[in-house]
Amino acid sequence: MNVYTISRLAKEAGVSVHIVRDYVLRGLLHPARRTESGYGIFDERSLARLCFVRAAFVSGIGLDELARLCRALDADDSTDVIGCIDRLLGQIATRLAALAALKTELAGLTHRAVEGHTHA
Repeated sequence: MNVYTISRLAKEAGVSVHIVRDYVLRGLLHPARRTESGYGIFDERSLARLCFVRAAFVSGIGLDELARLCRALDADDSTDVIGCIDRLLGQIATRLAALAALKTELAGLTHRAVEGHTHA
C-alpha cells in the first residue's frame, strides 16, 4: 500500500498543497491516518478521491456539491449518494447541451469567416 504525505499527494495529483489542504478543510478529503505529531498520511483511496474531485471541479462542478457527495460517500448513505449523483448528472447534461450549442455556434462562425475570406 502506498502512503502519501500531503506534499506527495499533491504532486501525484498535479495540484498544489494549498488545494489539498482546502479540500481537507472542506471535508472532500480525509487522511487515512495521522502520525503521532499530527501530520496527515494519505493512501491510494485518498489519491483517487483527490483526482476525482479535481476532475469534477475543473469540469465545472461546484465544491459545495462535491462536498455533499463526499459526505454521503463517507457516511455510506446510498440514498444520499444516489441523490447527489442524480444532481451531478443533471448538471453535466445541462453543461453538455450548452457546450454542444457553443460548438455549433463556433462552427457557424468559422464557416462564415472562411466564406468571407474566399470572397474577398
